[in-house]
Amino acid sequence: MQTQENHQFNLINITKAGLKYRKHIIVIGLTGFIAGIIISFLIKPKFEAYTIFFTPANSSISKSILSDNNLEGLMQFGDEEQIDQVLEMLLSDGIKDKAIRKFNLINHYGLKPDEKYAKTKARKQFTSNTDFKRTDFLAVKISVTDEDPVLAAEMANYISLSLDSMRTAILQSRARQAYEIINFQYQKKQSRVDSILKKLSEIRAKGVFDYVSQSEVLSEAFIKAETQFQAELARVKVYEANKAQLPDTTVIKAKGRLEAARATYYSLKPAVENFGKLSGKYLEYEALYEKEKDALANLQLRYENAEVDFKKSIAQSFLIEKATVPEKNTYPNKLLVVIISTFCAFIIALLIACYNEFIIPRLEV
Repeated sequence: MQTQENHQFNLINITKAGLKYRKHIIVIGLTGFIAGIIISFLIKPKFEAYTIFFTPANSSISKSILSDNNLEGLMQFGDEEQIDQVLEMLLSDGIKDKAIRKFNLINHYGLKPDEKYAKTKARKQFTSNTDFKRTDFLAVKISVTDEDPVLAAEMANYISLSLDSMRTAILQSRARQAYEIINFQYQKKQSRVDSILKKLSEIRAKGVFDYVSQSEVLSEAFIKAETQFQAELARVKVYEANKAQLPDTTVIKAKGRLEAARATYYSLKPAVENFGKLSGKYLEYEALYEKEKDALANLQLRYENAEVDFKKSIAQSFLIEKATVPEKNTYPNKLLVVIISTFCAFIIALLIACYNEFIIPRLEV
C-alpha cells in the first residue's frame, strides 16, 4: 500500500522525483541552456522596418480643389471601410509581384528562376516576411522583416509607393472612362452649337443681324417712306389737276420729290420683305443657340472637372513615418530562445525523472 502511494502521480511525488534526480535535471537543463545559446547565435538575424500612414478619403480632385469647400474633402482621413480597401490592395498579387521584380526576391530568397513554382514560393516567402495591419488610431502600418536591414527599409517604402500608384491607377481608370464619356458629349454639343452659329451667320449675311433693333428701325423707316410716298403721290395728283394755274416748276419739283419717295419706298420694300421672311428662322435659331450655349457651358464645366480627375493625381496617403534602416535586429530574441530552450530541457528532464520513478515501477509489477 505504501509502495502504491509512493508511485502516485501527484505534485508532491513529482517534486520528490525532481529532487531525487536533481543532478540529471540540472545537467540536462544546462545542456538546454547551452544549446539555446548556440541556437540563438546560429539563427540568422532578421531586421524589421516599417512605415505608417493615414489613408485619405476617396474624394474627387476636382470637387476637392475646384469647388468652394475650403479643401475639406482633400484633407479628410479615410474611414474603416477605406482602410479595409487599402489592406486588401496590399494583399494583392500585383503588389507582391512588383516587389518581387523590383528587388529580385526570387534570388534573394534562395530560389532559382527556372525551378517549379518559383513565383508562388517567392510570394509565400514575401507574405511571411511582411505584415499589413490597422493601428489603434486608424492608420495603416506596413512592416517588412528581412535579413538585410537596408532591403527591409527599401521594401517597406516601395510597397507604400506601389500602393499609392495602385490607388491612383484605379481612380484614374474610372476617371478616364468618365472623361471619355463627357468629352464625347461635349464635342457633340460643341458641334451642335457651331452648326447653329453657322446658320445664324448665313441669315446675318442675308441682312438679319438683330431682330429687335432691326425690326424697330426697318418698321419705322418703311412706314415713314410709305407715308412720304403716298403724300407725294397725292400732292402730284392735285398739282396735275390744277397745273394750268400753277407754275411749271412747282409741278416738276413735286414730281421730283415723288420719284425720290418712290425710290426710297421701293428700296426699303425688299429689305422689309426679306427681313420678314428670315426673322422667324433667326428667332428660332437664336433661341436654340441660347439654350444649347447654356447646356454647352454646363458640359464644359463637367468636362474640365473630369479632365482634372483623369490627367492629374495627388498622393493617396498621409505619410506619418517613413521606413528607415533598423539598427537592431528584431529576430531572433536571443534571451527568449535561451529561456525556451532551457525550459524545454528542464521539462524533458523532469518527465524522464517521473517516467523512471512512476511508470517503470508499475511496468515491473
